[in-house]
Amino acid sequence: MKATDQPFRIQTPSGFRKYLCSGLYLPSVTTVLSATESEKSKASLRTWQKNNPGALEQASTRGSAIHKCCEDHIRGIPVECPDEYQGFWNGISQYLDWFDEIHWSERPLRPDWNHLRSDDKEVAFVWSTEHKYAGCPDLIGEIGGVKVIADFKTSNAPYRNTFPDRGDRMGFGGFRKYQKCAQQMAAYRYALHERTGFMCDVALIIVSTEEQTQGIFIDGDQLSLYESRFLKRAKQFHDIDKDDTENCSKQELLQQKQCD
Repeated sequence: MKATDQPFRIQTPSGFRKYLCSGLYLPSVTTVLSATESEKSKASLRTWQKNNPGALEQASTRGSAIHKCCEDHIRGIPVECPDEYQGFWNGISQYLDWFDEIHWSERPLRPDWNHLRSDDKEVAFVWSTEHKYAGCPDLIGEIGGVKVIADFKTSNAPYRNTFPDRGDRMGFGGFRKYQKCAQQMAAYRYALHERTGFMCDVALIIVSTEEQTQGIFIDGDQLSLYESRFLKRAKQFHDIDKDDTENCSKQELLQQKQCD
């Protein structure tokens, strides 16, 4: 693969995050999921953002800090977690230590997957040319010979993988987050298999709140169900996507690439 064929990330004029992979401008998995939410869900998010100014930015900062802690732990680097996030970090390492082998931690750790790295080698993506999307898994490895794809989440409340009782608003929120994350991981699993032939048997969502850490496994049958749901949403996204990425000049995109 030529250096110019390596994937890289861009921000399109419409504000979508896309990746240039295999000569295609592909939306990120999270872009697909966000753009295809119901109008009711989008309205609820706008209301929540209005009532909680700055909360999304704070959650993003917290998530980035915990991701760095996870990556440092995996790579054997002493973890220096900011005091304000220590509660979110406590308990995560026990799940990371389950892994006997790690093939990917934010980027590939095995040379035969180096074609998934960007030009600068600091970030990497998996992508599907068949269904036209891309994204970056958190962790891929093996536990007792079982191939696992994992994702780190921080949250103000626990996730739940069963439908909550009527009237349980917090439980319903946790269930919706779980479903969205399950589709995200199923999408990464599919794209990884398309690019490398490596098929993960299960997914693991590691969810951290200040009070507790959850490890939620999703088996292969359930992942196939969530994969089907995501691929339908990917098709829906491309049916409605009127982005003008293709009208960006090559020079503009290369300038973005150099600034990333």
